[in-house]
Parts: sequence; structure tokens; C-alpha cells
Amino acid sequence: MPILALLAAAQAPSPSEVKSFGDWAVTCDNLRFCEAASLMADENLDNEPQIAIKREAGPAGAPVIEISPDTEYRGGWRIEVDGKTVLSGSVRGPSVVITGVQASQLADAMLKGQTLVLRGGGKVLSQASLKGLSATLRYFDAGQGRAGTTTALVAKGAKPASAVPAAPIAPRVTFVRPTGKPAAFSAALRAAMGKQSECDAVYEGKEGKLPETRTWALGGGKTLALIPCGSGAYNYSSVPFVIENGKAMVAHFDRMPAWSEIQGIATLVNADWDPAKAELGNYIQGRGIGDCGSSETYVWDGAMFRLVEARAMSECRGSRNWLRVWKAEAVPAR
Repeated sequence: MPILALLAAAQAPSPSEVKSFGDWAVTCDNLRFCEAASLMADENLDNEPQIAIKREAGPAGAPVIEISPDTEYRGGWRIEVDGKTVLSGSVRGPSVVITGVQASQLADAMLKGQTLVLRGGGKVLSQASLKGLSATLRYFDAGQGRAGTTTALVAKGAKPASAVPAAPIAPRVTFVRPTGKPAAFSAALRAAMGKQSECDAVYEGKEGKLPETRTWALGGGKTLALIPCGSGAYNYSSVPFVIENGKAMVAHFDRMPAWSEIQGIATLVNADWDPAKAELGNYIQGRGIGDCGSSETYVWDGAMFRLVEARAMSECRGSRNWLRVWKAEAVPAR
């Protein structure tokens, strides 16, 4: 393999995997940012558990616990673990966010219990099983190098916070801000893109015209074209091409979208280009309620699309909090 190809492969993004322990899903990304989400223990529960535990890497990284009520609520609340009130307060936003000393106190109580309930106005606003939480937070400790230190949540030890490794520096991705207008293309070029991607074959035998091809200007005389490639109940597929000087090439990615099927040809799902942010978004839902799936966000560097964030939730068990598995810093080109 040529040296440049080896270097590109070594620098390619490598998102982490989502693990599950009991009724919790967890991951630590390339920046050692760890995040966990509660999962439904019983599909017959009236409340879907929407509890997230997050912690930044490094000696100063502190746990944050966020509990989102099933319905919009404002007023007093209390958090119970196995029927005993641990914390109380007032909801001022869409969720209850516990930080600082209180977050550590709540985490300790959760580790010793079986069930957490958020109550407000005499009603259960959210509830979650704590089965598997100990293994989940131990995964935090290991992933951030906290095991054996005073900052650990489970694997506590006597080592000082200074023994915890610093957070890695985020990869930097330079992107080009979009300018100009999308280029027009001929019917022949459209047909060639549909044939190369094998997308037009999806619509053979169906009545009516092919779905519209969406286009946006990328800048530098280049245009992004999304060729429709089939749809289901809640997922819409497309293949991205870059048009320049009347010619079209399949768009290149530093990491192929998760659901690409044809070798060398990226398949996007529910894709959209945001010119204001210069971002190409892509996500696929495992179920219509959106409690599992994966998503990627890319920027255009003038030659290819570069991954700047990826999220995933492998367990279809009620959580709409997809966990961050990759993060890069996007920097505009000068």
C-alpha cells in the first residue's frame, strides 16, 4: 500500500462502540468523554427512562446526571432511590440537571439501589432500573484512567486526581464554507449517476417520475447532489455525488457512513446539507420512535467529507439519547 494511503488509513476516524450492562448503555469516545443512558427494563413501564450520566475526561472532569421527564413539567421535584428521597429541587427547564457534589452523592446512592424515580406534582415523571449501573460507571473509571484514584466513581483508590491522564486533544478538521450556486446538470449526467449508484434500479417498474435530486453549492465550483435511492417507513436513502465542470464523481468520505452497501459508494440515510453550518447530516433510525440507530455529521474540506461527530444507540430499549462515539474540532479554512 502506498505511503499516502497508509497515512490516510492511520488518520481515519475510529468511532468507539456502545456497550450495554444490564439496563444501561455506555461508551467513551476518542476524547475519553464518557456517557451512559438508561434503558427500559420492562416494555410495560408507563415511563420511558431518559436518564443520562456524562463525564468529561481529565483530572477536573466531574459527573453530570440529567433526568428528563416524560412530559413537559415545571415545579418541585424529588429523586427517590428505592423509595428514599435523595435530592429535591425545582424544575426550571426541560430536564433536571444534577452537577457538583450533588451529582456525586446521587451517583453513590444509585450504585447502592435498584430503582430510581423522579417525582413531581404527585406524579412519576421518570423512572429507571439501576441494574448494571455499577459496571457502567466502572467502565467510565477504566475508560478515563480513573481507577485507583480519588476521582473514581466505583474503582476508588488513594491516588490523587493528578494521576488521572489529561483529555486527548481533539482531531482538527479544516472545512470550506459553501459559496456560489449549485450547478445545473444534464439529463444524461443524471442518468449516469443513477446507473453508477444503482439507485435508479430501485424505482424501475414504479409509476411517475424519479424522486427529485437535491443539490447544493459546496464552493470552488463544486456541487453536492443527493441521488434518491429508496425509502422505507422512516428512513430515506440517497447516494452523494460531487459535480464539477459537467462531470460527476461519487463523493469521498474519510469514514464511510455506517449503512453503505456498495463497496466504494457511500449511502446516506435521511441526509441533509446545512449551508449555514457547512455540515452534512446523516442518521438512520432502527425504529420509528427513534430509540436506536446511528448518526454522523460531516464537513467538506474541498476534496472529501470529513467526520466531525458520530453518535449511536445499539439498544432499542426506550432511550432517545444516542451516545457520542466520535468527536473532532471543525476549523474553517482561511
